[in-house]
Amino acid sequence: MHRAMFFLKRRPELDRPAFFRWWLDEHRPLAAKLPGLRRYVISHAVDEEDGAFDGVAELWFDDAAAEQAAFASPQGQAARADRQAHATRNERLAVVEHPFLDTGRRPRFKLVAALKRRSDLSRADFKHWWLERHAPMVVPFPELSRYQVSLVEQGEEGFADGVAEVCFDDLPTLQRVMATTQVKSVQQDSVVHTSAIFRMFAREHRVIPADD
Repeated sequence: MHRAMFFLKRRPELDRPAFFRWWLDEHRPLAAKLPGLRRYVISHAVDEEDGAFDGVAELWFDDAAAEQAAFASPQGQAARADRQAHATRNERLAVVEHPFLDTGRRPRFKLVAALKRRSDLSRADFKHWWLERHAPMVVPFPELSRYQVSLVEQGEEGFADGVAEVCFDDLPTLQRVMATTQVKSVQQDSVVHTSAIFRMFAREHRVIPADD
């Protein structure tokens, strides 16, 4: 399926609780009405410190044409206007998914890391590094429930060239594993190959299909 990711930063007059209430209670029903929407996940930042983004929405369609039609529809226009009214930054990525590990459990918490490649690396070089060299370093992380890399493989340049989701069943496990020396070493490998990294700890809310 075709996947689009929207990274949002709230307007300064909104605190995080108010922003999250808007997203889950008001915006979610609007976006869920998009024609052709197959899957929909909202992930809210749970970091103590304020970061570049407050969360990410992930939407799946059958293909790029279906996504384009959905956002051009009246429902899509309404969702876009509502999003723009509440977010001061709205970054969209169209990505290709590369799953590496999935235990079948439904993880609730994850590290979301959006990476911008180093200026001297082509998209092909960056893809090769991430999938062939970097990802195998992440798979052995203890208690990992899901690990996936999603890459921007064509189209215009954006704020990032790919997104990693490193998922765990609960927040204490996520925080503990991410603080280990093993993870710090792997993160340093990312730093060497990127010009910017945007990280957040987030909680997943699965909208379509709905959470049990």
